[in-house]
Amino acid sequence: MKKNNNRLLLERFFERSASEKEILELYIRLNDKDFEEAWMYKEWQNADANMDPVVVKKMYDNVKRKISHRRFNYKSWLNIAALIIVLIVSSIFVNKITNNGYFKDDMTICVAKGQKADVTMPDGSHVWINSGSTIKWGNRFNHEERIVYLTGEAYFDVAKNDDAPFIVQSKDFSVRALGTSFNVKAYPEDDQFSVVLIEGVVEAGNESSRLKLLPNQKIVYHRLSGDVRKTAVADGTLYAGWVKNKLSFDSETFESIASTLERSFNVNIILESSSLKDIRYSGTLENSGLENILHSFSLTSPLLYRIEDKVIYLSEDTRQIPVYKKITHKKTFTD
Repeated sequence: MKKNNNRLLLERFFERSASEKEILELYIRLNDKDFEEAWMYKEWQNADANMDPVVVKKMYDNVKRKISHRRFNYKSWLNIAALIIVLIVSSIFVNKITNNGYFKDDMTICVAKGQKADVTMPDGSHVWINSGSTIKWGNRFNHEERIVYLTGEAYFDVAKNDDAPFIVQSKDFSVRALGTSFNVKAYPEDDQFSVVLIEGVVEAGNESSRLKLLPNQKIVYHRLSGDVRKTAVADGTLYAGWVKNKLSFDSETFESIASTLERSFNVNIILESSSLKDIRYSGTLENSGLENILHSFSLTSPLLYRIEDKVIYLSEDTRQIPVYKKITHKKTFTD
């Protein structure tokens, strides 16, 4: 396959003029070892000289990892194709795309429910994006500012740059960092936004109240009242457990947990018993499948579940209520 044809196909995809057949052809090429060795790697080697070679190498390795370790069906490929193309195009066609005005608008990456994605950004920062989430950054990113707009949940491993703070903005709540690791949860349907610091130092809050955060501390922003509160957590890494396919809860209501499961598995959950909403759980579960997770909950609480297609119905098991009340209202799960 000639290089010009490969370039043309990538450009057509990025201009959103590629047909479904061409998108599928592009996917097949990205999974072809000869394509990688004969063309893609050479293009990365010849990437824009203005880009940090360390960043270019990280981005290339990131693409290779996605191609080598994941198997996509056609439907899932359509959902994340833009992500992989962004990673390639951001290095190969830096000059061409900028000159043609492709980057005049913000860059947006959307992750569908039931999926996750990880991205190496132009400054070398790494971001893992959780199910049902969107991140966006402008064309001036890595030059005059480092501002990322987040809807949903993401874990950030920020490349240090004293001259350009890294800012995560979610509506009127923001996090400001220089070089650090932290998890931000800011789904628009939730009453609370939160940030948990893993490493480094960040500052978070709204316009009227901002607090400094140290490792293993958590800031919760209550959207209705505008209150910003800081608390200590036993292990900040648990809040980013979803990156490693784990689900961690810290005294969360089952109503909140149900929302997490809906996003993680792209299902609808109906609570047929309102009393289930206030049950609280703490601990960590391996994400080994939705039915296994529901079974774990049912073993330690008065919960009955049934699955019909992609709808989960949860009800109260009245036989287990006396036993449940004798134990505690706080359940702990371990790996």
